[in-house]
Amino acid sequence: MSVTTEVRVSVIRALVTALLTPVLFAQVTDEMLLHPSPDDWLMYRRTLDSWGHGPLDKINRSNVRSLQMVWSRALEPGIQERTPLVHNGVMFIPNPADVTQAIDAAKGRLLWQYKRPWPDDVRKIFPVPEINRNLAIYGDTILDTSNDGFVYALDRTTGKLKWETRTADYRQHSAQNTSGPIVANGKIFSGRGCEPRGGPDACVVIAHDAKTGRELWRRRTIPGPGEPGD
Repeated sequence: MSVTTEVRVSVIRALVTALLTPVLFAQVTDEMLLHPSPDDWLMYRRTLDSWGHGPLDKINRSNVRSLQMVWSRALEPGIQERTPLVHNGVMFIPNPADVTQAIDAAKGRLLWQYKRPWPDDVRKIFPVPEINRNLAIYGDTILDTSNDGFVYALDRTTGKLKWETRTADYRQHSAQNTSGPIVANGKIFSGRGCEPRGGPDACVVIAHDAKTGRELWRRRTIPGPGEPGD
């Protein structure tokens, strides 16, 4: 193959890749989270007021009966309670057992998948550890909390783990992260569902820096021994 032919082939491949791959590179900012594009769904209930309202009006009462299935694909087995995120035509889906998928929203094509490795005893400690209701998106990362006691960030374009920060020893302070994080003002806010064996230190709301994962503060939601209301 001549050099000229190789160049042409490389250019064609690059063009095909660009056409088939959704745009993934726009940084998600605090302003975008406060005022999301009508085409995007950037957090659990879309906006921080939790209305869960989508302003798009192309589908309405007069034509909703004409909706048809365009594509479908299987998700990971387990309890399904998720809300996907959508940004620039890519759907980010939290699956049971801390599995995250990025999918071309128009075609259903899997772009990447991340499956968090769990220690063997997670399912012995928690009754239903597979529940994962939502993700967060910020900058160029997808953010989530895990049932092995971490908050972590995935590269939005590749699904590779960028950083992780331990929130608690899941064996000592047992608590599930069934509801995922919310991002506001550059901070990741996450709550933990208390298990009886975990004690007061398992029942906390925690804030982390959304770019680095550094813990900023935490607050218990139930009193500790000797405190009023214990």
